Amino acid sequence: MVERHFAGFEYRGLNNLGDYIQSVAVERLLPAIEQRFDRDTLAYANPVVPMSIVMNGWFSHHPQTCLPLSDMLTPLFWGFHITDYNDSWNYFSRKESVNYLKRYEPIGCRDPYTADRLSQLGVKTFVSYCLTLTLPKREYQENCDKVIVVDGEGIPLPAELKEQAVYYTHVIPGKNREAIKRAYAKLMLDMYRREARLVVTTRLHCLLPCVAMGIPVVFFNNPDNYRTSWVGDIGVEIHTLQDIGRVDWNPIPIDMGKQKERLITDFQYMQERVVAF
Repeated sequence: MVERHFAGFEYRGLNNLGDYIQSVAVERLLPAIEQRFDRDTLAYANPVVPMSIVMNGWFSHHPQTCLPLSDMLTPLFWGFHITDYNDSWNYFSRKESVNYLKRYEPIGCRDPYTADRLSQLGVKTFVSYCLTLTLPKREYQENCDKVIVVDGEGIPLPAELKEQAVYYTHVIPGKNREAIKRAYAKLMLDMYRREARLVVTTRLHCLLPCVAMGIPVVFFNNPDNYRTSWVGDIGVEIHTLQDIGRVDWNPIPIDMGKQKERLITDFQYMQERVVAF
């Protein structure tokens, strides 16, 4: 049997808990993580032995230092998203970047937007969605009685929900140590699982793990936002403040069972494929 080694991400100086939630989901499906490297400076990563790393998430604050990776670090592209936020597409569209991505085809993309744009560059892709959708469904617990609002202070809740609502944010102090931020991500996921009767959020990586765990969610965002509009594919309705009067505040949890099994099976197959490189 081929000995396999895996690396994981750090997000040094960043303050988005969603990054760490994605890493928690990825690392559940891997053997032990032996080293961690900053996502935005992966081109400088120096593994002690040949390793694989799952390229799941948002790329990037510093695209020019993301690729190519060292020959000691083999990427597994799954849940890969390229942002319009900065000049990331300019960098990833360069001939050198495209050729590097083609070495590891097909590229598993988190959203159709990333998949379509890479396909237009001649890169083979598929829509893998995000591995946060593979988190296990929670067992029924009688104390799941909280209405948890995550980064949704401006959302006008019905009076009966507002009385029960507790408010949280996915913005965390970027100066905290990485281990503390990873631990906080696990604590938040555990809190959603154990306590939430309903989650109301504007955050993609609050929505997705809660859907996977079978928690009812009301999601507010821009239906035309390329980064989040794909959640309609898994049955999530995207609300805006303009349609507040039509919101179902007692939604039925989405059954991800069969789709989750397929995602996990496909991801395991991709892991085996990586070993061949």
